[in-house]
Amino acid sequence: MTRGFSKFMTAAFALVLLGGVATPVVAQADAATESVVTTSTDDKQTYTIGSIELPYTQLVQNGKSIKSYWYNKSTDDPTTATQPQTMTMDQLKDTDYMANFAAANNDKIAAQIGPAIVQEFSSISLSKGETVGEYIYALSDPDQTYDDFFDQLDVSSYMNTWLVKNLTLLKLDQISPEELSAGYQNELRPILVTTFSDNSGQLKQFDQLFGNPENIENLHDYLVKSFFTQYIQAMHLDKLSDAERVTLDPAASAAATKSFCQQPMSNFLTKQADGTYQLNTIVIFSAFYVFTDGSTVEKPVLPSLPDVTPDQSQPVTVHYVDDQGNQLAKDRTLTGDLDTAYHSDALTFTGYKLTQTPTNATGKFTTQPQSVTYVYSKEAALQTGSAAATINPIAPKGTVVYTTKKIGLYKSATFTSKARKQWYAKKSRMNRPMFVVTGYAKSKNGVKRYQVKDVNHHSKTRGKTGYITTNRAYTSPVYYAAKHKTVTIINPSGVNSYAKKNLTGKKHHYRQGQTVKVKKIVRHNLTTRFVLSNGRYITANKKLVQAGRVTMPKRVAAKGALNRYTTANLTKRNRHYARKAQATFTVRGWDYSNANNFSKGDTLRYRVAGGYISGNPQLVHQIR
Repeated sequence: MTRGFSKFMTAAFALVLLGGVATPVVAQADAATESVVTTSTDDKQTYTIGSIELPYTQLVQNGKSIKSYWYNKSTDDPTTATQPQTMTMDQLKDTDYMANFAAANNDKIAAQIGPAIVQEFSSISLSKGETVGEYIYALSDPDQTYDDFFDQLDVSSYMNTWLVKNLTLLKLDQISPEELSAGYQNELRPILVTTFSDNSGQLKQFDQLFGNPENIENLHDYLVKSFFTQYIQAMHLDKLSDAERVTLDPAASAAATKSFCQQPMSNFLTKQADGTYQLNTIVIFSAFYVFTDGSTVEKPVLPSLPDVTPDQSQPVTVHYVDDQGNQLAKDRTLTGDLDTAYHSDALTFTGYKLTQTPTNATGKFTTQPQSVTYVYSKEAALQTGSAAATINPIAPKGTVVYTTKKIGLYKSATFTSKARKQWYAKKSRMNRPMFVVTGYAKSKNGVKRYQVKDVNHHSKTRGKTGYITTNRAYTSPVYYAAKHKTVTIINPSGVNSYAKKNLTGKKHHYRQGQTVKVKKIVRHNLTTRFVLSNGRYITANKKLVQAGRVTMPKRVAAKGALNRYTTANLTKRNRHYARKAQATFTVRGWDYSNANNFSKGDTLRYRVAGGYISGNPQLVHQIR
């Protein structure tokens, strides 16, 4: 974590526990003692910084985005009061100018801002699509993961907003000490325990202060006068009225802060007439929270710098029509990097046969759009049948399919109970059995079958060969074939993003439950990859990621007595919770029982601190 951000995140704790005043600190990285985590081999663009916009707190009130500047732009020149909130690098270097600036703002620390910015940010280098979060994390200590950094940011943003709002309510006598304590137990504490363990010193001291209404009542004058005044100054929210502070939404503020960190860094650079760039310093100061009342911003307020990109590839559209020009299936769109190979597939239609295979069925993506057209004719024996009543795309040889319902693996293409080698039970998405297609065959009645090999690595069935159905109601390709706007990581172990589409050059680890934005989908050999908005690649395996948003409860409570176990199969019980305990749990992830046993179905489990609990809604219910 950057030293400035670390200090600011703990500002609330310092104020509560020590009575100190937190001062904004520019986030600096000492090149002699800190290293950048995961440097990129991608080409970077370097921006020369000629000026900065002064630091501010981002507010969203009644659908409008507001910049609440920390400092008044004033020096010994009386005309500067009307100048915009910017400073040039020459002004930042000028010690006399900065001394006057600090004096005008009655803030000695402000004089240190100039040298710090000049030293660290006279120029910055960014990878294409690099986000604010990635840029900030690049300055962090190497012993902290990307996920941990932004988990703490999420907690810190929620915590600060909650404290500002509720202390304002206490000050206005709109809530009692009992209500504040109850709010802490039900709203803030469950968030804090995701960062601090139950027996940590910080959490115990928070519990001592806010967990006991008597302590709140005894410290009432201190909390609403001395502490409150210093705290909102530290948060740079002292320019808001009490009426505005009580509208702040902790959860919405945390979400808005996270969204802010997902913006491209280039949005915070504005090109100037002399060719240099003005840097919006909200991204380098330690207080880059967004405070909001939960309303949606009507229009973007930050300047946008479009990326300069070379020629981009155009999509390939695949058409499926009959010999009369009638469409038999929805067009498919293929996308990929410029000059990389694309591959289109023929489909099969009941009552039709393929009569014209396009010469450009395979090729390379170019700067011009391309069309690929497959033409079909009705088979003579089925001239009276309905057009394309059933569409059954066949997975190409060498690709992997998985099962969505209970199926059998057979010795021959004609399925009989005598020929059955193995049943595969219906499983949850993450545990569906997989097979690589090694060939094709037809039953005695002419029904097409996949010839396959079981590739479930941790199962006793691994390596089995035989025949399975090609019916799409039962089997489907493991890899996505089309782009989706967002995908959610569902693999319990998470997935990594990479610099290259062959999944080399690891860049970042995404944990289960995270949702990422997708820019396009590309083919790699017989698989596909999703290209994220930052240009990096992740798997498009449906067992590891799922299109759209997948939500699981963040906290659950036991409806009665409940046990916790070491494994997802609920073996090795390690704790019992009595009914009267009314146990609550923070859900860290989810898994299913019988992950590698394909003769049995599977059941949802929640992963919690210390092990697993049942996900059965008859035993637990969602509380947040």
